[in-house]
Amino acid sequence: MRWPSNVFGMRNLIVGVAALLLTGCDTVQDYLSNADKPTARIQGVQLHGLDLSSVTLRFDVEITNPYGVALPLVSMSYGLASSGVNFLTGSADAQGSVPARGAKVFPLDAKVTFAGLLQVLQSVRPGQVVPYEADLKLIVDASAIGQITLPLRKSGTLPIPQVPKVSLQSIRWQTLALDEATAVLSVDVENTNDFALGLQKLGYALRLGGTDVVKSSASPSQELKNRGDRTSVTIPITIKPLDFGLGVFNMLRGKSAGYSLGGDLEVSTPFGPLLLPYRATGRVPFSR
Repeated sequence: MRWPSNVFGMRNLIVGVAALLLTGCDTVQDYLSNADKPTARIQGVQLHGLDLSSVTLRFDVEITNPYGVALPLVSMSYGLASSGVNFLTGSADAQGSVPARGAKVFPLDAKVTFAGLLQVLQSVRPGQVVPYEADLKLIVDASAIGQITLPLRKSGTLPIPQVPKVSLQSIRWQTLALDEATAVLSVDVENTNDFALGLQKLGYALRLGGTDVVKSSASPSQELKNRGDRTSVTIPITIKPLDFGLGVFNMLRGKSAGYSLGGDLEVSTPFGPLLLPYRATGRVPFSR
């Protein structure tokens, strides 16, 4: 009988095992131990969708198929732990197969919600970087000999981001008239994370004495390397007090006012970009 070339490798394995069945289990096990098997390796790990609530760990797993027929992927599952404490288990969609005598990369996504992680790892706090160990298990179906489990292990770190502390330190009026007023805002930003933040953009909406006076954005391009590092961002503004009424103008001529400052901070991190909404309130002094 002539065998198709694309099943030659699998046929040899089946024939070899069948022949050795007559010689006892130990010999069969020895044969299977030495025969080519599918292998798996983790090409890399990427962080996707990082925000204040969650992050997705994507493990790119490459499976190599030594057989002459395609190898269907049956299942993919994972378990994540930190310092020996399990904080997440789950499974991912297993679709597709590994081509004959080829290799294919399968993405395995594990979504970590920070609320759940903090509930399990009670010694961990927002702003920290958490080490993790990932145990992955992939199962392929070699129909002639049954399912084959491919275990993998990978360690790494993931951040639990926290909003920096933002405060309005002062407003220095350069000109102050009914038709137009110009000023410089001094905004203090403090890093509350154990990883670097690169300030890219600071969106802001400023209220003074309960009145919305200006809304815009600034591009500070400054880096806060460590927890506790702080910087002062100076923002020039122009407003028309007449648009808000004489009461607001008289307030601006005073020594201070209650303020509310809010918006989004766009930052870069070693783990990818982040958009951090912030809000600060208090009383800000005026100067000229």
